[in-house]
Amino acid sequence: MNYEQSIDYIHSIPKFRRPLGNANLEKLLTHLDNPQKKLKFIHIAGTNGKGSTAAMTAEILKKSGFKTGLFTSPYLEVFNERIRINGENITDNDLAEYVTRVKAIMEKNNALVSEFAFITAVSFLYFYEKQCDIVVLEVGMGGKLDATNVIDSSLVSVICKIGLDHTQYLGNTVEEIAKEKCGIMRDGGTAVSYPNNDVRDIIEEYAKSKNVSLTFADTALPTENGFIYKSKEYPLSLKGTYQPQNAAVVLEITSALNKQGFNISDKDISYGLSHTSWAARFEFVSDRVVIDGGHNIDGIKALKKSLLSLNRDVVLVIAMMEDKDYKACIREISPVAKAVFATQLDMPRCLSSEKISDIIGSMNIPVFADNNPKDALQNALDFSDNSIVCVCGSLYLAGEIKKIFHKK
Repeated sequence: MNYEQSIDYIHSIPKFRRPLGNANLEKLLTHLDNPQKKLKFIHIAGTNGKGSTAAMTAEILKKSGFKTGLFTSPYLEVFNERIRINGENITDNDLAEYVTRVKAIMEKNNALVSEFAFITAVSFLYFYEKQCDIVVLEVGMGGKLDATNVIDSSLVSVICKIGLDHTQYLGNTVEEIAKEKCGIMRDGGTAVSYPNNDVRDIIEEYAKSKNVSLTFADTALPTENGFIYKSKEYPLSLKGTYQPQNAAVVLEITSALNKQGFNISDKDISYGLSHTSWAARFEFVSDRVVIDGGHNIDGIKALKKSLLSLNRDVVLVIAMMEDKDYKACIREISPVAKAVFATQLDMPRCLSSEKISDIIGSMNIPVFADNNPKDALQNALDFSDNSIVCVCGSLYLAGEIKKIFHKK
């Protein structure tokens, strides 16, 4: 298969396959000679902050001289973003080659897996054959039953901020979701957690039951260009008032690694924190346009706090998926705006711009419906010359707007 064919094939694989669970993925990996058993992992779960935490960790490890794989999801502009080594996306040719190989082995041995499990297997094989020293592995959804949890062990299991999302799969309370996320911890292993005060006792209890050495990150205090953590000041390139606390988790990850003999210096940590880029997390793509992919209530609350910290007028461009708690999210974020431009994407799950308009209209906030994201962005920019335009509500919308700016 060529690159385009391999992408089409990936998207043709069902999102879910029966039997549920990782038995078929384990079978497939066995026929691939179990590349995951020959790799070292930092395994990252959580509702919000996984991607940012993974990106900062990977950047620090790269600066420290480790050949570092990074596996994340979803992607914004090109599929290749999901599989990276030392900050470089997997090439089109490599992606096509590895998809072709794994497809052939999967079908030959009748080890049929879901789309995400398939990509997980591709990434394991790629990272192993490219001789990565360490892989930063982001959970797709949940933890205990996630395809990435097929690994036997990790250097550090990481629990980022836990909140309500994917409730149809993970549970209706943060307590239920926390138990799922904790499922990535391994017997006798090492774990680091975001403060997660609401479910701290659940995380502690799970860690104790597995004899896991657990560290909770302390509070990070934001500064103008970074943050202070445990009386030491650090730079931080990622914007957003929520990023210093994610960075505190990263500092505890590096501390845990150093206790295992990795020798990551303060200089490399500061360099990594000041040079990390992570798209669509309060990312300014111009002096007036900021993009944020937060799409659950905790993510939206964090975005709201970051927007208020700017002390600028704000115009929103928003789209959301129907399977999210969209009413709560829209009602939370809209009051920060002097106007809202509702839009939508050409995908079945997307909420219509008219539904978004109806929700906002009842709040007496000026709202305009533009079905085309490009038009919505331009109209938002034209609405006020001095306002910040914030694109939010969906990573898919973030990806569409990113493409527009890249073309410019």
